[in-house]
Amino acid sequence: MKRRGFLQSIFFGTSLATVFSSVAPKFARADGPASNAAITKEIEILLRQTEEIWDSQDTARLRELWDTDDAEPHYLAGEQDNWFIGWEAINRYLAPPPGAPKITEAIRVRFYDIHARSLGPDLAFAAYWMRTDMKLVFSAKPFGSDNRVAAIFRRKPEGWRYVTYTEAFQAPTIYMQKLSEKDISPDYQEFYDRVMKN
Repeated sequence: MKRRGFLQSIFFGTSLATVFSSVAPKFARADGPASNAAITKEIEILLRQTEEIWDSQDTARLRELWDTDDAEPHYLAGEQDNWFIGWEAINRYLAPPPGAPKITEAIRVRFYDIHARSLGPDLAFAAYWMRTDMKLVFSAKPFGSDNRVAAIFRRKPEGWRYVTYTEAFQAPTIYMQKLSEKDISPDYQEFYDRVMKN
């Protein structure tokens, strides 16, 4: 509705509710809470597939979950100094050439606290956490870590696929604090509550 028509409608007795109802659909958001909840469930399907492949130890198969039509995918692994940009770099990381030294003996990955939102008709963003438990060849014992992940996905006929993927470790001071909090004795809370009552 043009501005002149809008003013005429007001002066000739058309209610504001009627006028705004004709304008409002242009500004309606398609990525509200209900839509984002549905997208989150769809993205979770891809993340469960990702977990399954990590658990199989066949990291080369992770490439199946990417949009292979994208010309310039970006991947930042938490333990790496810089981004892998483009298929050549990502392929080298996910599918090391035969004879490359083995670093990981066994790795298990779990994603949790997943939140996704629409970025457009075929794009979505998700922010979530990644729990990794692993045993490296050169480490005496297995260890685990929790870190944040942010990723962008494209909807394809076969489902959502990665376009960019970023692992972001917390600052060392915060991470060490959280490790200390996790290491507290299970019965300490009861002891603490008792002391605070006295």
